[in-house]
Amino acid sequence: MELKRIINHIDSYLNIGSFKDDSINGLQVENSGFINKIGLAVDACQEAIYKAEKAGCNLLIVHHGLFWNRRQLIVGNSFQRIRALIMADMALYAVHIPLDAHPEIGHNRAIARLLDLDGIEPFAMYHGSYIGIKGRFKKPGSREQVAAEVEKAIGSRRGLLKFGPEKIDTVAVVAGSATDPDLFKELKDEGIDLFITGEPKHGAYHLAQEFGLNIFYGGHYQTETFGIKALGDYLHKMFSIPVAFIDAPCFF
Repeated sequence: MELKRIINHIDSYLNIGSFKDDSINGLQVENSGFINKIGLAVDACQEAIYKAEKAGCNLLIVHHGLFWNRRQLIVGNSFQRIRALIMADMALYAVHIPLDAHPEIGHNRAIARLLDLDGIEPFAMYHGSYIGIKGRFKKPGSREQVAAEVEKAIGSRRGLLKFGPEKIDTVAVVAGSATDPDLFKELKDEGIDLFITGEPKHGAYHLAQEFGLNIFYGGHYQTETFGIKALGDYLHKMFSIPVAFIDAPCFF
């Protein structure tokens, strides 16, 4: 299948031009023009590139790409990654905030689906666009009961800050790393009992304490696997093309 056809469809489906983002979203490295199999990974790291090549992929779609809004020289590990892509005739496509925010297959929507939440609404405004979701648990419970259920659903627990209410009903989700003070204020103002995000940050501890918030950390990497996998399922159904999730895990 033509690379251009797949890329044009993803650009449109994820509406990549509508978001302010440090990532340069879209096609970052092209190949000779034809795709037989798509690999999907969280990071454009060398491990993911080698594993994708071994799996027979010649398009790798990632959440964290190689190019961001700053000048980057093609030296050192950047050279090695791009060299590996070119030698494998593998194209690289990156999609960051648009995948967080997508209402059907985004990380946050996928996590909400796993948790079987009620009353799902957009949440967490970022430069004019909502990137997260909020909702309610069908069965409110104690903080520890709900945290255990969340861990079972998403498969990881890196920490739990316990500064909010003991009984958990309302929940908000922003995958990855979310520690902005304005977001914490929004959580407090919206009366969110439990906030689910990925990577624990030093600065979040005192902010959570001061705002009186419960925060569940599921890991940056782990919480951002869900949208990538959902995008792979979508592309397989849309184009009848083989896809593979390329797991290159990280503890954080």
